Amino acid sequence: MSEEKKKKQPNVHVNILNWGPFVLHFKISEKFHKLLLEGAKQARIADRDYRTRLAGHIREEYAYNDLNTYTPYVAGMMRAYEQALREWRNSGKDEPYNKYFLKSMWVNYQKQNEFNPPHNHSDKYSFVTYLSIPEELKEENKNCVSTSTGPGSLMFTYGDGPKEYITYQSYFPEERDIFIFPSSLTHYVCPFKSNCERVSVSGNILVDLPLHAAPPDMSISVVDGYGEKPSKIKT
Repeated sequence: MSEEKKKKQPNVHVNILNWGPFVLHFKISEKFHKLLLEGAKQARIADRDYRTRLAGHIREEYAYNDLNTYTPYVAGMMRAYEQALREWRNSGKDEPYNKYFLKSMWVNYQKQNEFNPPHNHSDKYSFVTYLSIPEELKEENKNCVSTSTGPGSLMFTYGDGPKEYITYQSYFPEERDIFIFPSSLTHYVCPFKSNCERVSVSGNILVDLPLHAAPPDMSISVVDGYGEKPSKIKT
């Protein structure tokens, strides 16, 4: 096309309508990663079994305690999520940031043939971050011949429709990857065949604190979106 014809082409302004749930993916800091690893080790030694509250077919899932230790890091990641969400929605940029409540956090020691079936959570937001990815699993995933992202992948599904619609997202995570998403979003984790152990940490976050529904011994950390010093509420 000649330069003259190019100049005659009309400039068309378009908008893209973002649709569906918002999932944010980034890397946690090395400092937070190290802190989570230490907490995971202590949870395993103390045998704080958390399986009765989880959907996973995983033999070792343990609860973290003293959630206030992790609140400053969670505050930072939730502010990043809220900022990105406002940009994605193109709304609410001048509104005050929410205050969040770190309700629960647990570590998953996933081994050969273990998996998390499709499920969701009852809270406002959830997250998962990956602390350790064995080389055997990386190699298995790399050698997988499939149209999916393969063994050990994290999957999100939403809605239905023809192939032109984006109804799922799948990702094979790396160490320090974190995914933050609405708790109601259906997600699952594929099994793998390698004789190894992958370590991940998941958590649930509230925006409104239902104190009347909380058990007497429940300790919840307040995550301030402005990054102020967190406080601790004991019910």
